[in-house]
Amino acid sequence: MLFVLCKPESALTLNPFSILNSIRSNLFRTFRGRLAMLYIGLELSILLFAAAVLYTALSNRVYYEVDEQLISQSRSLANELESSPFYFWSGHLSSFANHYPGAVQLIGANGLILFRSDRSLIDKGGNDVSRALGQSFRSGTPSFASTESLLNKNNVRVIAFPIHRADRIVATLILGHGTGDIRSVFNLLYLLGGILGVISIAISAVAGYYMAKRALEPIQEITSTARGVAAGDLSRRLKSESQDKEIRVLVRVLNKMFADLEASFQAQKRFTADASHELRLPLTILKGEIEVALRHPRSEEEYHQILQQQLGTIDRIQQIVNDLLTLARADAGQLELVQSPIDLSLLLQEVGQQHLILFDSHNVALNMDIEDDMEIMGETSQIERTVMNLLSNAFKHAPEHSSIQLSGKVIDGSAIITISDEGAGIAEDQQEHLFDRFFRADDARCRKEGEGAGLGLAICKRIVDAHGGDIWVQSTLGEGASFLIRLPLAGADPVLKKRLDNILIDPELTD
Repeated sequence: MLFVLCKPESALTLNPFSILNSIRSNLFRTFRGRLAMLYIGLELSILLFAAAVLYTALSNRVYYEVDEQLISQSRSLANELESSPFYFWSGHLSSFANHYPGAVQLIGANGLILFRSDRSLIDKGGNDVSRALGQSFRSGTPSFASTESLLNKNNVRVIAFPIHRADRIVATLILGHGTGDIRSVFNLLYLLGGILGVISIAISAVAGYYMAKRALEPIQEITSTARGVAAGDLSRRLKSESQDKEIRVLVRVLNKMFADLEASFQAQKRFTADASHELRLPLTILKGEIEVALRHPRSEEEYHQILQQQLGTIDRIQQIVNDLLTLARADAGQLELVQSPIDLSLLLQEVGQQHLILFDSHNVALNMDIEDDMEIMGETSQIERTVMNLLSNAFKHAPEHSSIQLSGKVIDGSAIITISDEGAGIAEDQQEHLFDRFFRADDARCRKEGEGAGLGLAICKRIVDAHGGDIWVQSTLGEGASFLIRLPLAGADPVLKKRLDNILIDPELTD
């Protein structure tokens, strides 16, 4: 019973059909196998073509050499016969046949065999020799025939050479030359050619398989890495050091794509977590205030006060949502800007004026150094929002009795806006993340008016990028921070310049 149970399994293991299917799967269903078979087919085709050309050339050359030898021997014997009386012909033929390795026959004009050495060439050659004999009688020129294939073991090359006497053909000399020695040479060539052909095909198959395997090693690594990334391991990278330029370019592109994908997923996870955190706090506060308000009846004034507090919390939630919407539109390339001329000098002066009273109330001075006639193209509200965000950010981190610098200058054909404070500064390792959404620096840069959501600088960067500019920070711990914006100039507008000249600035507020 045990044998009966094991027999199907062993039979399945040794099943020749499964082995053939496995070989066929490896050879014809993989690129390596198909490439190896292509090499074998190509090599075999080249060898067969070369063998056919070589055989044709050699056989033609052999026929030519044999025919030349037969003509020379036949002409020599024919001259002896034509110059001798008939009764001496038998002696000449016998003497020639004694040292000639092939067959010798002499056929008279009446068709009788006048002489033959050992065997009948006419009977052996059949119609081909008979036709050659008849053609020689009719045309008076030598004619050739072969008894069998040139390389056949018993093949004989035959010449029919006419014998003339008194300007008429009296007989035809037939000489046969065996090709057994030629066949042995060709057999040796067949053997050597077959061995070399098999070796060449085997080498081509191995080389093709190896080259295909070597060429596909990066593809296998790419496949493995892509599967790892698809499974969630976004840190996987390709490490192929292929010498092929195409593979190196592909590896670099894929590694960049994997890195961008990892950064995108990390940013998405961080964005989701930070957004949830930022919204959870005001929502929790709002819920708590409502629950407290509903615990017992209150007066109209108390309800009014509670609603005012809740309204401030809702405003903060709304601001976070609006900022997130702005960033989402910017990321999707849908941050639409109305392109119009902006007098940047005027705009900076106006924004600075709006902050003078606020700064002065907290003993913070605002120093403005703004050049005239700076004009850019863009949307006024967005540029104004950017400058106000940066000024508010500087104010939050500026200590009392310090100053904030707002400058606007033209450098190398661009407008450079600089907003500097004298706060605690920003660590170098935090500066590269400063424009990431929800990022906050250390507590050393304390905030005067509560914690923000960490979206202001991210929005500033998106707005500046949309205007074709750059924004960056320069800071040293303990020496404050400077935010710089570069925007391309578009020329000055006289009408806007006139508005700038009419602005009244209170000297006491600008000291």
